[in-house]
Amino acid sequence: MSRPHFWRHPLCLAPRALHPWLTEAGSLTARLKKSFPALRVRVLRQGWQRPVRDELCELRLQRPEAFAAVREVLLLDGDVPLVFAHSATPRQALRGGFHLLERTGSRPLGALLFADPTITRSPLAWCRVDRRHPLWRRAKLAAGPLPPRLWARRSVFFSGRDRLLVTEVFLPATNPKTV
Repeated sequence: MSRPHFWRHPLCLAPRALHPWLTEAGSLTARLKKSFPALRVRVLRQGWQRPVRDELCELRLQRPEAFAAVREVLLLDGDVPLVFAHSATPRQALRGGFHLLERTGSRPLGALLFADPTITRSPLAWCRVDRRHPLWRRAKLAAGPLPPRLWARRSVFFSGRDRLLVTEVFLPATNPKTV
């Protein structure tokens, strides 16, 4: 899973109905609100933990035992889970460009990121994750039973030299044909 190409699955392999969600260049939360007016954010965890192995390179962390500030949320339509979102940033970014991350609370992270014109974003990358991937397992713990494979996307947000990696795993309610 730590191979650089792991997150380079061709988009054409994803279900067609999922393409608009996977390729949304703006705030995914804003787009979800248009389709799911009862959208809300449930914070699952926020604190220090080791990043997922395939995040180390994107975060420019040299040691697998390094800790990062991690935030995990569920985006829900009422009580129906739509997206499991996971963000990670190195410690120094909380003292720099992403200092507001700790005070986001239950507000969508996208509202903070897309409101600041100095924050830029890398191109999106896609991947089909299964039960072997830690984020699939965390999504299952948060959302309940899941199909064996789900589609996810991720990108890096930059504030100066600081980085914030955001990964969004699309749950069955966003597209029942995610397998």
